[in-house]
Amino acid sequence: MPYDVSVSFSENKSLDGIEITVCAPEKNAQVEEILARFSEKDAFLDLPTEGGRIFRVRRDGIIRIYSQNRSNYVSVADETIRTTASVSDLAAQLNEGGFLRISRFEIINLEKVVRFDFSIAGQLKIKLEQDQTVYASRRYIPVIRDYLKGGEGK
Repeated sequence: MPYDVSVSFSENKSLDGIEITVCAPEKNAQVEEILARFSEKDAFLDLPTEGGRIFRVRRDGIIRIYSQNRSNYVSVADETIRTTASVSDLAAQLNEGGFLRISRFEIINLEKVVRFDFSIAGQLKIKLEQDQTVYASRRYIPVIRDYLKGGEGK
């Protein structure tokens, strides 16, 4: 049975950072999920949006980050978020861990790749979750091949 959740703030000037405590009658799946969300280092990516708002997404939920028509987007499972951050800025925040740049304007989450298709001469077609298909830039194909073979591939 899920618990009702309440959130409160308590100021403590003796702390150097933020401390989060989860209190519940017992430890269940809901409590475990809350603990996991806050304990995973770098589990989230904060996306600045129009009007100075911040949209927080889980890194493991990102399918791809791309630029189109002079705007930048982050595609997650159920929506696409327009962000004011550049693709390069977001790449730096991701530290490339689990993500691969496939062009100057696009980064994909390797966990969301369904298939790499090298069968088209000179092109690399990549099928992603949510029925998304993208193409790697010719310039990045050797880097991607090297990465897939276990090389550095930055």
